[in-house]
Amino acid sequence: MFENLLAQDAAKSLLLADLQGRNSSAAAAPALPHSILLSGPPASGKMTAALEIARVLSCANSSKPGAWNCTCSSCARHRLLAHPDLLLLGPCTFPEEIDAALDLYKRAPAKASAFFFARSVRKIEKRFDEALYDGEENRLSKALPFIRDIEEGLEAFAPAWGPSEGQDEKAAKAQLKAAADIVKSAGKLEALIPDSTPIYWIRSAEVWAQLAPNGRIKTIIIEEADRMNDAARNALLKILEEPPESVEFILVSSRKSAMIGTILSRVRPYEFRGRDKAGNDLVLERIFKSPRTKETAGTETVESFLAAHRAFPPKAAREAARQFLATAFAARADSLIDPGLSQMASYFGAQSAAGNGAALSALDSATKSFGQKDDSFAASFPAFLGALCELLEISLRQPGTGTAGTLLLEKWAALIRDSRIQYEAYNRSPSLLAESLLYAMEEA
Repeated sequence: MFENLLAQDAAKSLLLADLQGRNSSAAAAPALPHSILLSGPPASGKMTAALEIARVLSCANSSKPGAWNCTCSSCARHRLLAHPDLLLLGPCTFPEEIDAALDLYKRAPAKASAFFFARSVRKIEKRFDEALYDGEENRLSKALPFIRDIEEGLEAFAPAWGPSEGQDEKAAKAQLKAAADIVKSAGKLEALIPDSTPIYWIRSAEVWAQLAPNGRIKTIIIEEADRMNDAARNALLKILEEPPESVEFILVSSRKSAMIGTILSRVRPYEFRGRDKAGNDLVLERIFKSPRTKETAGTETVESFLAAHRAFPPKAAREAARQFLATAFAARADSLIDPGLSQMASYFGAQSAAGNGAALSALDSATKSFGQKDDSFAASFPAFLGALCELLEISLRQPGTGTAGTLLLEKWAALIRDSRIQYEAYNRSPSLLAESLLYAMEEA
């Protein structure tokens, strides 16, 4: 168990003990409860642990339950994230894992790397399980063509989950082309995932939880469980008050402090720590086959390694957001009058900002028209909005912001949230939304 959970010995030990207690007849044995929370920094192995818990609980092997190489049909389906008793919902934390997995396969083509690629794709695909769209079939219909393309691509990519012995060059090229097509479809699919867990997912999960499992137990994993609106939180709270005995609820969060106390009181917490340099190097070498040299040892975290594989990485998103804010400040007369606003305008480089037309053109080029010219940039608009919010938070903490600056940033944050809603709920053009946002920020 947990062979693939590296450099998290404390959390692993607790989980192993409580999983064993679930199957123990001893009255005093600690046992894994039916509602738990895995919390810790991003890329610390929380989702790896959650998926492993689901597999172990569902294992049908009575002689040696939970072994990673277990041959029971339940474990086989869980390893491929294709088990009908697994429900995975919530925003996807690291969609760039798909690109990192494909890069791994190119460097080390083998069954293990092909398997890792397939799992990374299925983590996104599972957000579009029919069970999550009870009464919301119209939303699901947008995703179905991409899901079909992904499944067909996976069959073409690796029928046996890896290159066959003696595979010729033509077959290898066809395999990599299929993988590239899968990445494009997965990017389009990822762009359809809501930024926060909607209430219809929670309500659909509640209905699904009341149905009998196909095997031993059902598992509902909610990633980024702290990102819910009030209605979704209240609906989840209602389920957690009396969880069905045949269902395991696993909440995953990188911001435990953002979760409401009534939910925290109903789950058992398991803390994941940020890995040290040696722990990060271990994961990068063992999982991603990225050798560490004297020059690179201890210089990279798993999170930064994954982020670097995005078509629109955080650094590029922050620079695009900075230029956007500089342009917005430059067009405001009050940024020259109010000391706080003037300071923020200088912080973002408003003095050298281009006009609106040039700024929007540069943004369009940096994001490939937000994915219209290149499918790999399909998720660039949410990333751009996220970078805007990040920079606003940073500027709010700058000394001397003042009342006028604080009020302006709050207005801008509201405009950014509205743009995100327009994009996610109404499928508005991101290019038009960016243009509207810029002018609205200048006039706010």
